[in-house]
Amino acid sequence: MNEAFEMIEEFIFGKYEPLAFSYDFPDYLIEHYNEMLTENEIVTELLNENFPDICAEYERGKEPSGFIENVKKEYETIKAVM
Repeated sequence: MNEAFEMIEEFIFGKYEPLAFSYDFPDYLIEHYNEMLTENEIVTELLNENFPDICAEYERGKEPSGFIENVKKEYETIKAVM
């Protein structure tokens, strides 16, 4: 679970390229779903609810500020639940 949040934080703070994040993060959620589910079922479900769609909306060459803002809002919502 911590690695997922680290990925999001790196992206929000400009240390993760937007296009790479848009592919890598949904893949991470799929690959680690069962492991994350055992850590925290509610947070895992929340991460999987909107993040794949948010990431799918970003396209190569598109200005990333809206994407970053959407990721940040979703991240803050989930962190508030924790």
